[in-house]
Amino acid sequence: MMRERARRALLGMVAPVVAVVSCAHAQEVSQSYTTSSSIEAQPLAETSAKAIASFLSLPLKSQHRKQLAAEVCQSGVSRPDAASEQIKVALGLTEAEITAELTFENASNNNATANYLFEFSQDAVLIRSSNPRYESQAEGLRVGYPHESTKTIWFEGKLDTSILFLIPPVRDCSTQFILACPRSYSKSRTLDETSVTIRQARYFSSAKADGLFKAPEGTDGKIQASLLSSSRVTLPTTWSSENTSRETPSASIKQQRPLNTHASALSFSPISAPFADSIEARLEYGEPSKVLRRLHTRATFSASPFRLESPQGVKVELSELTLQPGSCFVISRRKESQY
Repeated sequence: MMRERARRALLGMVAPVVAVVSCAHAQEVSQSYTTSSSIEAQPLAETSAKAIASFLSLPLKSQHRKQLAAEVCQSGVSRPDAASEQIKVALGLTEAEITAELTFENASNNNATANYLFEFSQDAVLIRSSNPRYESQAEGLRVGYPHESTKTIWFEGKLDTSILFLIPPVRDCSTQFILACPRSYSKSRTLDETSVTIRQARYFSSAKADGLFKAPEGTDGKIQASLLSSSRVTLPTTWSSENTSRETPSASIKQQRPLNTHASALSFSPISAPFADSIEARLEYGEPSKVLRRLHTRATFSASPFRLESPQGVKVELSELTLQPGSCFVISRRKESQY
């Protein structure tokens, strides 16, 4: 229905359909159409990484929303230059999302492992362990982002694969992140550092590109819809679609995430932090020989080491505990779009 409305708009029958997208900063359009599905995932910008580290270095009781820097929560949407906007785009829908499952390994306990899945959304993060201590947590916990202050979630796993998660107030941020601190509970009411590292990763991604536009006056128009990713993210065999027409060229391509990630046959890739991986949906509009306008949405998952330098008082259910200093991981997902 959306595509038909867009086609009618181009013929002057109804109001135009606005392009809907949800990448980095606007940049000059390359004139060549995409010929490879490979992209390089970019780590967090240095300013954003420093802002997150600064926030997480605050005492837990001081980690309020007002302390989050603009670099972290600024809009991830940018616009092209005016020349690109001369192309009459009736439909430009790009969507991308990435979910990661990471293998945490405890070297001090016979290399015991647990896989933790992280699925970020706009208002919450789903965390699931393959090795929970309690059956009630087998399907994971969906944790809403707090409105004002960081909160903590203790996810207890067998064989010293437990992790304390710090969930910051990042509800409307383009970069959403949590802090994962592998720890073991001691009878002295402390959460002590464990020798846990990230060893593997696999990704469950979804993406869609759907476009339609009016061909330039007096010549053919060409549109290409593409799905692109970094090397550890799996794409369908057919990753692009294109169409050339003198009237209203249209193209679409999509990938759906597996409904049951528990039973997925996707393989894990060896990995060590820091790392980043991306998936992108891209639309290119123009003439057969050159691109005149490009739209895209990219989702990037990343993890990087972070050292907690000071003890933190935390509340686990009804107990007051001390989170001891030591190794943690900043785990994030950011969304960037250009239209």
